[in-house]
Amino acid sequence: MKLSWRNYPWVLRVLALLLILGVVAALRQFAPQVTEGTQDAAGDLAWRVTASSQTERRLVVVDIDEASLREVGPWPWPRATMAQLSEKLGQAGALVQAYDMVFPEPREGDELLREVWSKSPVVMAQLFSLDPRVDPREGELGAGLAQAGCPPFAPRSYGHYGNAAELRRAASSTGHITPRFESDGVVRKLPGLVCHQGQAYPSLALSAFWQAAQAGVTPGVSGQDWQAVTRSELGLAGWLGPHALLSSRSLPGLTVPLDAHGDLRVPYRVDRKALMSVSAADVLKGRADLSVLKGTIALVGATAFGLGDTVATPQAPVAAGFEVHAQMLAALLDHRIPFMPELAPSLEWLGMGLMAVGLLVLAVRRRGVPAKRLPLAGLALALVCWLVASTLLVTADLWLPWASAALFAILFSVALATVEHALTRAQRERLSAHLGAYLPAPVAQRLMASDPSGSLQFERREISVMCADIRNFSAFAAHRSPEESAALLHAFCCIAVDVVEQHGGVVENVIGDSVVAVWNAYPECPDHPQRALAAAQELLRATRSLLASGQPVSEHSVVQPLALGVGLESGTAIVGSFGPARRRAHAALGEPVSVASRIQAMTADLSIPILLGPQLAGSLGASAVEPLGDYLLEGLSKHYSLYAPQAWAELVPEDPQWLETAIAGERHADGDPWAEASDHHPLGLTSELRDA
Repeated sequence: MKLSWRNYPWVLRVLALLLILGVVAALRQFAPQVTEGTQDAAGDLAWRVTASSQTERRLVVVDIDEASLREVGPWPWPRATMAQLSEKLGQAGALVQAYDMVFPEPREGDELLREVWSKSPVVMAQLFSLDPRVDPREGELGAGLAQAGCPPFAPRSYGHYGNAAELRRAASSTGHITPRFESDGVVRKLPGLVCHQGQAYPSLALSAFWQAAQAGVTPGVSGQDWQAVTRSELGLAGWLGPHALLSSRSLPGLTVPLDAHGDLRVPYRVDRKALMSVSAADVLKGRADLSVLKGTIALVGATAFGLGDTVATPQAPVAAGFEVHAQMLAALLDHRIPFMPELAPSLEWLGMGLMAVGLLVLAVRRRGVPAKRLPLAGLALALVCWLVASTLLVTADLWLPWASAALFAILFSVALATVEHALTRAQRERLSAHLGAYLPAPVAQRLMASDPSGSLQFERREISVMCADIRNFSAFAAHRSPEESAALLHAFCCIAVDVVEQHGGVVENVIGDSVVAVWNAYPECPDHPQRALAAAQELLRATRSLLASGQPVSEHSVVQPLALGVGLESGTAIVGSFGPARRRAHAALGEPVSVASRIQAMTADLSIPILLGPQLAGSLGASAVEPLGDYLLEGLSKHYSLYAPQAWAELVPEDPQWLETAIAGERHADGDPWAEASDHHPLGLTSELRDA
């Protein structure tokens, strides 16, 4: 038995699944920037769309803008000016002053600034280099965490920009302003802790938040009590949470999630325009409403172009550096830091499995056209992945990887649609082949290209019809095994189909031991009478050995020799389909079909294997046929002239078994008068007919 891929649809579907899983896995392994970049872009869009326009009043940006530089002077400002600004902020009641700038070089007035800073909670900035190729050593670093050592996930620093020693001693806390630049240059993360020479240093936002929470802390006290807890220390529950957590004994109930690289994901929930800011010049000149600073975190930063403190954020391609820390501070104040659960990659693979099951179920359903609906379903699943991930990000602070699952849904749906299309096409071809076996090939092709119909469909054609029937087959079938009878019919049908098609005809119908073939019913065939006669003659020759007796036969045998009778006629007929849409029948109907069938039955009466009707004989010409006279055919109301082709006697089969039986009977007659009659019946009759 010939094996075919069409017989194993599930093998193809599973192979498609494995192929797409391999593609997605390879992409995640060797080109993660593709899926991560898509996720980052979608996250940026979610932040922009859902950013709150409500004014953020818990922190106020003191902006060193272009107007401040024009009015106060170019940067860097004298220490006395910075001391005046800090004093104004303290008098306004700012809870904490956080400076998004570094003062690495000693300058005149450091003592004055140190004295002012020592009276207020101040958080200074410091900058680390995470690039091993860049290793600056400027200024002094402030105090790190009170906990000694560095967590294993904290990024390592190779250099730093600190502050002048005089100023460092005055600050209540320090925090780094080291950004994480993604491949597209956008800042979406900040290292929560940076490890430098075995000591961990928190970010500016963490330090400012911690300092603001220390009501009544004596200025100048350093050493924040942030502690890192890794997933391995959390046990099973760690799989549902982030890779690591930061907690503080002085801030019970607060946890800050970190990823495997020690980074905080910055949530850009506040619209840029909703960040409250006052110009530094207005503060210095007393023009600003300083009441807005009471009880807030005053974040001193710069938007002046000359200072060069600009970064790209999800909200703007060019934004001031302090915006990143302002957004992080707002998130800490809300206790809402987005994170990716450790179990998220496994959940994504689980989601792929569920989508694969859903697409497979959709593919094997019988209704609809899978090849058309599967890509749409895959696209819909990808959109669902994006929408669910974006919704969970802005509502539940969960950063879930989804791009690989979405890509899988699209690729697998397309691959599965390709498989289903191939299977459907193979099934269509197989059905067409089956239809072509039971119906004329042109009819089968027309049916495959049209919708089911219950209307009468026909056309009038000039056709030639051949009816061929095996005589004595009923007796043969009654005394032989069903298998032998079926084998004989199968061989006869195969020969008939081959002969008819070789001569340009189409087998219209096969009923038991009878074959009906037509010419010029479907393809154009101008010489259809000649082709029909040639096919009939060839069929008689081709079936001689098949119909020959397999054992001795006499006139007294129950099973007489098999013989083929053929009737041919031409004329106008209708060819088409009829019946309800649920059960159609195809046929050629008309006088030539009826006449061919009737004269085929008369071949036994006239002992002539092939008879021609008047229309077909007229098309052949008088020289090609032999008239046999007029006959009233059974079931018809008028007489028809019948003809035989010239040299028809050559088509009469000689059955060796019948001849041997007749000769043996003659030898054993021993002068019996009945033996003389055997010379004329039936062998003698056959000889006379042949001689004629």
